[in-house]
Amino acid sequence: MKIKPIRGTHDLFGEELKKFNKVVYEVKDKAKKFGFNELITPIFESSELFKKPLGEQSDVVLKEMYTFKDRNEDEITLRPEYTTPMIRAAMFNGLLNNLPAKFFGTGQMFRRERPQKGRYRQFNQINFENFGTDDIFSDIEIINLANTILKNILPHRKITLHLNTLGSRENLKDYKNTLSKYFNDNKNLLSADSVNKINANPLRILDSKNIEDKDIIEKCPKLVESLSKSDLNLYEEIKNCLIDLNIATYEDPKLVRGLDYYCHTVFEFKTDDIGSQDTLIGGGRYNGLIKALGGKNLPGVGWAGGIERIMLLMKDIVSDEKNIHLAIQDPTYKKYALAMYDFLIKNNFGVYWNYKYNLKKSLSLASDKKAQYIIIVGELENTNNKYALKNLISGEQKIVDLKNILDHIK
Repeated sequence: MKIKPIRGTHDLFGEELKKFNKVVYEVKDKAKKFGFNELITPIFESSELFKKPLGEQSDVVLKEMYTFKDRNEDEITLRPEYTTPMIRAAMFNGLLNNLPAKFFGTGQMFRRERPQKGRYRQFNQINFENFGTDDIFSDIEIINLANTILKNILPHRKITLHLNTLGSRENLKDYKNTLSKYFNDNKNLLSADSVNKINANPLRILDSKNIEDKDIIEKCPKLVESLSKSDLNLYEEIKNCLIDLNIATYEDPKLVRGLDYYCHTVFEFKTDDIGSQDTLIGGGRYNGLIKALGGKNLPGVGWAGGIERIMLLMKDIVSDEKNIHLAIQDPTYKKYALAMYDFLIKNNFGVYWNYKYNLKKSLSLASDKKAQYIIIVGELENTNNKYALKNLISGEQKIVDLKNILDHIK
């Protein structure tokens, strides 16, 4: 019986693993430059950590979480998102005593969604979080950080920042009440899925992709009409700063994000190059979330990005490492070849041998793997205590000794 991977999961190897590692490298490099510290949390937590912040009636909690009971009958959930585990870890380990506290992480998340291109049930995610400040510089910084990472990984792609403001939690509460009344008055024209969201969280209806909801959403009360003057001024200041940073921005009044804890700034980086799963990074401000999880009343802002979606847009990675293959023509020369093998590795070169004592097969494999050089160890080389070094790009072949081989391959 051939055992297949579970639906919605995937293996990483070869070119895809190179892309994955490049994303992680860029994330860690930019995190250091922007002053964020790495924080790794367990992949499962108490289910209560997610239920309230994500919304008891949200699709994530009702349909998508992988939840089970362990032997002690404790209810445990594989993490569906990273923000709340990071807050839990920061509170538990006393990491919120010196503010602002800036953290990032990469890791696996789990959601039982319908798998499609760019969306898996087990997927890898990047998260950046800044706890403890409501200064708008932190909003601008976290957006600029996301933009910098994407530009470094995907310099050839057109990616646009979609931006909106939800206003304060108080204004947002009033707007939700207004929306609920409007959608209840028109619920006979809404899809069944949207009707179920009217009282739970009417904001989610604004993000509906259902055709029958389109006209009702277009005519609904606008969020901007509920915002205070101070909220609008903050939003204008953020927009002006992003213009100064030359970040292409599209104001999207329907952008609300999918989770209950957002307020004020919300944003998504989108592309037209991968179909319906077009959001690469999404986030915003979540003042009040830390308090809701049992901590101090601290503000926060952050974002999450799907590594697999970013990988879909990446070009193949061309390595600049000098890839060197060995061709050992007879087992009796193996010990002699070992000296060269060890020498090259200690000088930070990648070396490969296919365990076959056949020059033709070694040359074929070296060509397939796009090696720059092959070192031949045969009778002539063994007798003269030298090696034959062949440049597989130019075709040039030289006889060299161990002492001066670096002069020819560096």
